[in-house]
Amino acid sequence: MLSQENIDKLHMNGIYRCDPVLKWLPSYKRDTPYWCKNWTFRVGRSKDGKYYMRDTYWATGDENPIELTDENFDRFEYLFDIDKVRYINSYEEWLEYPKEDRWCVPLDSMGINFGKYVVRLGAKKIKERVVERLQREINYLEQDIASKKRILEGIANGDIDYNLY
Repeated sequence: MLSQENIDKLHMNGIYRCDPVLKWLPSYKRDTPYWCKNWTFRVGRSKDGKYYMRDTYWATGDENPIELTDENFDRFEYLFDIDKVRYINSYEEWLEYPKEDRWCVPLDSMGINFGKYVVRLGAKKIKERVVERLQREINYLEQDIASKKRILEGIANGDIDYNLY
């Protein structure tokens, strides 16, 4: 049973994380604890008033939700409110945010190896990291331009077959 004290601590829009607990799995899944499971959760409530952790792997609900009790409550680490983050597509850009404002978590059936990059709404990038990324991009472009100039010169001189480009 879950005490009122712990119910009051729940974030109903929260994303939680928990290390795999084999005893919570059906016996046939214990050898593969990440099969159809992310170990990131959203809180759910059943008609009988009990609270459950539902794995985010399942969009429509977890086939084996974990009933929240006072005994297992502290195993679940609150990460963030899903309504107070935004998705980032680029790993490079994600790294530009402070660690306390960013997470990489599996939130659907993409699997554990392909977490989604999220950052807290309103989070500010770290200026030095943005400058470093832009400098890397400029260096790459300068190298690309230099390479294309060499090719162009080789074509003009007849040293390179222009049909290859």
